Amino acid sequence: MQKLVILLRSSPYGTTNFGEGLRAAIAFAGMDIDTTILLMDDAVYSTMRNQNPAVIGMSSLEEAFRSASEFGARIIVHSEALMKRGIAESEIVGVKKVKTQNIAELVHDADATITF
Repeated sequence: MQKLVILLRSSPYGTTNFGEGLRAAIAFAGMDIDTTILLMDDAVYSTMRNQNPAVIGMSSLEEAFRSASEFGARIIVHSEALMKRGIAESEIVGVKKVKTQNIAELVHDADATITF
């Protein structure tokens, strides 16, 4: 089985990058490709609880994350990016955290990496 890492780095709201990356990840996972979604930089804001994107005319990401998981995609977040942005573990939804030193191994083990 092929392994794919979808690297999301952009803010979850305000541009289409994050949403398109998430949709791509769901599509690849739906094609039985071993898909990992890695949230880095400003994409880590997407893991925060109790978001209300309706106030800016955007849809919630919770359903998209749920769909990704249902198709078998793993969602992991860069722990140092969380710390740099002052986001505590109690503020995020249940996603696996990964440290910087493990990211290189994750990308190296993948057959392909796509960045959004």
